[in-house]
Amino acid sequence: MEVLTMKKQIVPIYVLSVLVVLFGVSFTVGGEVETIKIQTPPTVGALPLFWMQEQGVAADLFKLDLTVSPDHQRGLALLSQKDIEMLVTGVNVGAKAYNKGIDVRLVNTNIWGIDYLLTSGFKAESWSDLKGKTLSLPLMGGPLDFLARYFLIHNGVDPDDVEYVYAPSANAAKSFQLGQLDAIVLPEPMVTITLNNYDQAVLSFDLQEEWAKLHDGDNRIPFVGLFVRGDFAQDNPELIDALSAYYQQGVEWVKANPAEAAKLAEKHFGQPAAVVQKSFSRINLNVYPDDEAQGLIEVYFNAIMELYPEMIGGKLPDEQFYFQ
Repeated sequence: MEVLTMKKQIVPIYVLSVLVVLFGVSFTVGGEVETIKIQTPPTVGALPLFWMQEQGVAADLFKLDLTVSPDHQRGLALLSQKDIEMLVTGVNVGAKAYNKGIDVRLVNTNIWGIDYLLTSGFKAESWSDLKGKTLSLPLMGGPLDFLARYFLIHNGVDPDDVEYVYAPSANAAKSFQLGQLDAIVLPEPMVTITLNNYDQAVLSFDLQEEWAKLHDGDNRIPFVGLFVRGDFAQDNPELIDALSAYYQQGVEWVKANPAEAAKLAEKHFGQPAAVVQKSFSRINLNVYPDDEAQGLIEVYFNAIMELYPEMIGGKLPDEQFYFQ
């Protein structure tokens, strides 16, 4: 996978200038710049936001108040209570919340590839090589559980022929490195850390390429998105448009400055910069045009509906789910 692949999409800078001139007043309350509170897990998808915050871009339009937390359910609760305005979380998590009545809208999907299957002491040449093996996944009924079972089924393997071990990724990675597990699915940068620390670890499957084999060669899986509270978006559409455009500039900055971006991750996530920078080669950070992204998301959601419909709330979200 190309380093932090991003389809070339030029952000129209003059549009941002026009937004500043035409809508700058509407972005302020009582003469003060609007503060946007955002919760995010420690993910590469948040680096454009931290770049925006630290560089002070659009400082005359809005101020970002960023909180790092891996607790997605807490984030949804804060969003529904109007304690925060935006949330970085799984695209399926946002869809399920929306279908359950929480007023969230998807501003963009930003991580399209980050997960890999590692094996201990052997290379899996096919999914049938996992028969009778232990496979660690972070959450029963979650995205990686779905993908593992989806790939097994579509490669002619009965999912029941694999022994699943469900545990948080950090704990499972330690067990894997002690030789207590046969296989594990991990995201970056944990893949890089595990390969560095455990000489028996073998990168057997790129989950994105496994997806491509079943979807006309397209390896993009919509994992992580940036969400906004529905009422906030309705009251401030131009503000969200401006933030979205600056976010795309942040993606370009990450691609062009991997060493600096890795230092940003170390500062805010506590992840070693050298490891993060190395992991970038296996992460697809990207923002696609709205219609293209929605089509890719619907392909993913339709596949989810085959196995775990409750993962997205039992149905595909309607058009209002997408902020456009």
